Amino acid sequence: MYLLNYYPGVDTEIKDCRGFTALIKAAMKGRNDIVAILIMAGADMHAVDSTKGKCAQEWAQTTGRHETLQRIQRLLQRPRAEQCCLDYGPEGPGLQAAAPASDRGGENLARRIKHTLGCVSPQEPRDDGALDLMVRMTSGVRSPLVATACRPLCPSSPPQVGKRRLAVAELVLMHTEEVLRDGASGTAAL
Repeated sequence: MYLLNYYPGVDTEIKDCRGFTALIKAAMKGRNDIVAILIMAGADMHAVDSTKGKCAQEWAQTTGRHETLQRIQRLLQRPRAEQCCLDYGPEGPGLQAAAPASDRGGENLARRIKHTLGCVSPQEPRDDGALDLMVRMTSGVRSPLVATACRPLCPSSPPQVGKRRLAVAELVLMHTEEVLRDGASGTAAL
């Protein structure tokens, strides 16, 4: 992340002697965060190695990295970080209200406590669920938690799958010193 943010022109498509790119190697090793960072930085998801001719998704499947495959699929389902745009307005998810059940002698309370404290099979939070909404709302440009501290320099160009992001040095060159200095609360989010 540091290299991509602070060194303009970092080539994510460099291949080693077997033809593996950084994305392919991260997918093979199950490095989900690195895979997501590289994909959001514009790494070619369809690049194949020179020995077997497989792309990152195929290598993740071959090596049994199912969590990496799921991460890639989730990124492809929502390829753009909408909350980084100024026109993003957080909306509530389609949460269904539970039907009220009759409480017979505290059975309902006991069932709720067991359900709350019981160990349900661990799984990723549901897309468009309450936790997903909270993350999008608190990390959005219009969030009071973010907007009071900084403002984006490129609100019309949010992070997107397959799109190269500008490094900090490139952003600084694009904007005048006054724009960089006179952000909301005196700072600018690069």
